[in-house]
Amino acid sequence: MAACAFALGVVSPALEARAQEADATATERSGSFTWRLNVEWITAVRGLDPAETVLNPRNATFRLPQLLGVTELRPNLRLEPGARLQFVFRPRWRGTVGVSWIDGANRHESAEGEFDMTEAYVTWRMSDAAALTYGLQNFQWGPSELLSPSNHVFRQVAFFRDPLYYVWGRHIVRLNVSAGKQWSLVGLAEVGANREPAFRAGEHFEPAVVGKAEYTTRSGASYFGVTVGGRTHEPPWFGEYASVALVAGLSAYIDASHQEGSLAWYPVVERGLGSGGWGAGAAQVPRAAFAQDQLGSGRLLTFAVGGLRYAFVSGVDARAEYVYQDAGYSREQSALSSLAVASQATREAVDQWLRPGLEVLGQRLVNLSVRVPDLPPAKRVDLLGSYLVSLTDDSSVAFVTTSVEAGDRLVIFGSATWSRGAESAEFSRLVHASVVGGAVWSW
Repeated sequence: MAACAFALGVVSPALEARAQEADATATERSGSFTWRLNVEWITAVRGLDPAETVLNPRNATFRLPQLLGVTELRPNLRLEPGARLQFVFRPRWRGTVGVSWIDGANRHESAEGEFDMTEAYVTWRMSDAAALTYGLQNFQWGPSELLSPSNHVFRQVAFFRDPLYYVWGRHIVRLNVSAGKQWSLVGLAEVGANREPAFRAGEHFEPAVVGKAEYTTRSGASYFGVTVGGRTHEPPWFGEYASVALVAGLSAYIDASHQEGSLAWYPVVERGLGSGGWGAGAAQVPRAAFAQDQLGSGRLLTFAVGGLRYAFVSGVDARAEYVYQDAGYSREQSALSSLAVASQATREAVDQWLRPGLEVLGQRLVNLSVRVPDLPPAKRVDLLGSYLVSLTDDSSVAFVTTSVEAGDRLVIFGSATWSRGAESAEFSRLVHASVVGGAVWSW
């Protein structure tokens, strides 16, 4: 879920969203062997205002770091020992120092460093029409900016997009085949787990297979795709996506999937009264817990996003997207989920609350965004603003980020987030506001 992903991203990079591939700046060629290397060093400071809720009073329960320092090294190495082979390595080292306060006084400090490999894969171009790729890789599709329901392998919500965010690669075997200039076919299998926490709390890795076919019009302005896939011990799914050019600059698009039932965690009322759980005090209160299979296995559920995009001649890009999710929480379930955490008072219940197995929590959402590049002075400033609203529980979150090219190899950036809504609502139950300032050095 978007708001939860942001709060968890303060502590762990596991829920960070989509990253842009860096252009290589160093290139060497020796005969048929070519290598290209780019390195980014990102340093930033984040300030965060945790939401004041019954579950996290005065930040005493979750201890979200109100002040966090981050430094990252992100090398990007490509090796091409000939015309048919390409090796890609994208390791990352991340160090963090965090400080949290309870009641504004009781101070807790933490520091950690970790090394991981976000992507590492090899591609074999078998012919001009076919390529086989194996390894840890990031492979996404679809026209939507917020998310791609037809992609059940990379179930990301790309809302908080600044230089600190990225996507964990997955262990995939992928075959790409092009049939002429307009048809493309993809078959992939996810064959192993990565270090990212499970999408659904409590689940273990299960292999998945996906097939995808895409058709692009001769002009390249419109395209259509269909997907089908399955994962061990889950019902199969199928999906579709399309983008259609309406007039110059304006396009309409959709991305959707359909699956029988839902394995997400849903809050349910338990019989009887409890003696007060986490955050509930000592009073006799109703109890709730999380359970699966609440929507049954005989119902076909749709998850879809549809949108309009206008690309101005100046480079400004504006979007409006509507999200529809049969499997999402109702307003009552959103409120009941907090009661389930309070009743159970366990780490397992918190995990089920944070990671129920839904990209977004609600049934109906609207996402608005605008990207403005090349602002003065000297066309060195970029600006992105997004506003995401849950029509299910009336909560919302706003995000704005800007970057300034301060030199040939230095970019300074800043981001801010603000949320509103009830304390049990999707975008306001963890974080009230945050600000980030940092710099990216590239060489």
